[in-house]
Amino acid sequence: MLGLTSAVHAAASIAGLAPVDMRGLWYPRSDSSEAKCANYLSRDPVEPGAGALVVSEQQMVRWDDHGPTTISFLTDVRPRRSKTWRIQALVDVPPYEAPKVLETYVIEVRKDELHWSARHVNEKLAEVVDTTVFVRCGY
Repeated sequence: MLGLTSAVHAAASIAGLAPVDMRGLWYPRSDSSEAKCANYLSRDPVEPGAGALVVSEQQMVRWDDHGPTTISFLTDVRPRRSKTWRIQALVDVPPYEAPKVLETYVIEVRKDELHWSARHVNEKLAEVVDTTVFVRCGY
């Protein structure tokens, strides 16, 4: 049994692969998230739309009104506890010409919510942790 547990942890921390529980389409938790999801699932329009987060095997894409805006290419995914991961990603933002920036996040999936936390340095040089909560759309 101990060997099986080690194998599960090894598989969960494969460099650059998002855990299955994280993958899918997510919208920021709000009064309109259910409507945005229903609109997407009816395929009108085909693109996920503003605020959406699409997590695939090797990247996370955030959308705004004009399409994909922030693309995070996963470089390292490590489990922290059940359904919680520390993720490092190379982040690319428009105009997609500048060098990518390595950022670290903590992502936790609770039922059908994804909690995305990131540290930022504010103008007083203090570290602030920002958390955005997304709700799953579809499967």
